[in-house]
Amino acid sequence: MNQPLSQSLAEILREDSGPAGLTLNRLLERTEGRGIFLVIIILCLPFVVPVSLPGVSSVMGLIILLLALRVGLGQSARLPAFLGARKLPPGLQKRAAGGGVRFLRWLEKFMRPRRTRWLGTPPAKRVNILLIAALALVLALPLPSPPFFFSNSLPAYAIILLAASIIEEDGVLIWIAYGMVLVNAIFFALIGGAIVSAIAHGWEALVKYFPGA
Repeated sequence: MNQPLSQSLAEILREDSGPAGLTLNRLLERTEGRGIFLVIIILCLPFVVPVSLPGVSSVMGLIILLLALRVGLGQSARLPAFLGARKLPPGLQKRAAGGGVRFLRWLEKFMRPRRTRWLGTPPAKRVNILLIAALALVLALPLPSPPFFFSNSLPAYAIILLAASIIEEDGVLIWIAYGMVLVNAIFFALIGGAIVSAIAHGWEALVKYFPGA
């Protein structure tokens, strides 16, 4: 029987909290059988709160995207040295060890293997990997919070739910993950529309200010 995700995370962070720090490739090695998907969850945990560490989401989003692509291509859970040898920032480790572990413990109350046969089919695997990759791109967008509150936490929630459903073979929880993907699509469509509208209004104001240009 697999160890609970929260317990795995707590042990990894506790045992690798020394001066040497915890690197991404070390994290991949420590997660063993659960591999890439558990690492993806860990990388998302600092963003479960509305306001995230500035600049971190872009790096983590790109790393999650790369890991998702490796899963899709059937490659090993390993990052190139310029990424894999990076130490996780102390602030990120602290958030993962605190709020991240608590969030996973809460999530584990609802997770169990159920209705899983279809999750293992090639089409389902491809769709789920593509969704994680798309959400990772959204997470990597350099949107400041404020004013864009939840611009990091919403994709992080969806990625965590997708990855946890895959690890635990939970064919029910993953439908909640799909619902969260839809919430992301609506949320970022609204943000995109607001940005386009602001640019259009700014251009109109500029044209009126320089009528002879």
